[in-house]
Amino acid sequence: MLSSSHRPQAATVSRLADVWAARYCPDFSALESSARSLIIGEIYQSLQASGCREISEKLNSQRIVEACKLAIVRSKDFYVHLDDLNLQEITTLAQLMSHIYLNILEFYRSNSTVLTISDWELEHFPLDRLGRLFKVPNISELGRILDPCLKAFRAHSMASSDGKPLGFMTTQIYLTNALLLQGLDPVERALVKPYFMFLEEHMAMPWQRMCAAALHHQGGSLAFGIVERMLPIVSEISRVTHSQWSYDFPYYCNRRGRLDNVDVLHSSLRDFNMFQVYLWLSFLQGHNRVIEEELIVLCRVVYGQIGIPWAMTVKGTKLLIQNILACLAPHELSLVTPWADGMTGMFSRSDAMMHGDLSALKFRYP
Repeated sequence: MLSSSHRPQAATVSRLADVWAARYCPDFSALESSARSLIIGEIYQSLQASGCREISEKLNSQRIVEACKLAIVRSKDFYVHLDDLNLQEITTLAQLMSHIYLNILEFYRSNSTVLTISDWELEHFPLDRLGRLFKVPNISELGRILDPCLKAFRAHSMASSDGKPLGFMTTQIYLTNALLLQGLDPVERALVKPYFMFLEEHMAMPWQRMCAAALHHQGGSLAFGIVERMLPIVSEISRVTHSQWSYDFPYYCNRRGRLDNVDVLHSSLRDFNMFQVYLWLSFLQGHNRVIEEELIVLCRVVYGQIGIPWAMTVKGTKLLIQNILACLAPHELSLVTPWADGMTGMFSRSDAMMHGDLSALKFRYP
């Protein structure tokens, strides 16, 4: 129970959770070429009990386990030290992963709602606005439901095969998501995909801790206002940063491909999003230990395994910070800049220890 001194600030936690939840909405833009009445009818049907059962039949436990196994086999190809992952461990990991997806689908079934849409809305409602009506409900509750399964998944992964990094686990989830979504029709895919996206980001980002850190801030404070305003543009900032980063390193290529490869693009954008969440968590907590003790350590392990030079990571971090600061007003800069400089400084100091060599990449600056 919250103490009386914390009750007013509890609203700030809820407000940040709401901002973050807005990320997980169906994207119906790919359906624009279809007749509006057909789209609405299919959405309505997918949210009915019969529609949920149909999705469950398509994504049954056997199908999920098979997709998880295939995703693990594909994931290990990107991580050099996991080439000897054996069949027994693949099966165990797939079973642990399948429990996660079965919990997500049960949450989807129990929280699906049917909206009554008028004839006027049917004719005029923009599909992007319609998607916002179907955002994943109560993501904090979904996170609590998934946490025990994710904890077991992490514990087994980190205890075996010399400790598989978080990057390996998020790659498994990303590839499993793609395999499972392939078996759905376009409307079903649009409705279920936000739940899968939430899973991947919940695994990779400390968004719950970031929201919880707002408990120590008043809703009208400058610090809280900055974070609340910046969170909705996290993805936009990441896209701009990745474009600049790709321009700087046009010849970089790892086991998954170049920086413009669709899978590399996805993981890079997710990582830039993650960096921002860590920055705002640090900012709200009032110390930078999470960056030094968690983010940098994580990046050393993951990027070392997939062959990203550390100096390349430093450059990406600097570009990201520049783009974040460019979105702030002058009176906000004085508050955020010390934390932003602290983050880039920690990555730069780690550069000397990692001995990142960029000379072979033939990078160029704008």
